[in-house]
Amino acid sequence: MSIDIGIGSSLSSEDAAHFVATTEAITSALQQVREIHSAYSWVWTHEIRCRGCHARLEIPVLASTKANADKAFAAHRSAELDAFLAADGGPTFT
Repeated sequence: MSIDIGIGSSLSSEDAAHFVATTEAITSALQQVREIHSAYSWVWTHEIRCRGCHARLEIPVLASTKANADKAFAAHRSAELDAFLAADGGPTFT
């Protein structure tokens, strides 16, 4: 049993439609963010830059590892997704 079936079976048709629309909106926004902010480049030992929007992302100097750069970039993408959903009148979670 998938999560969609488990959730969908306990929702009214109106709630299920809202759930599907919300899921589709988030999936679409996430895909657009991944396309726009597809990768990063190292600039210095303590800085990476998003190749899509050229945002400067600081990495602690003594912790400038690929793992920490990946975390900083993931946080950047997450913030961009949040901003995209907010600006686009994204889904509401009420």
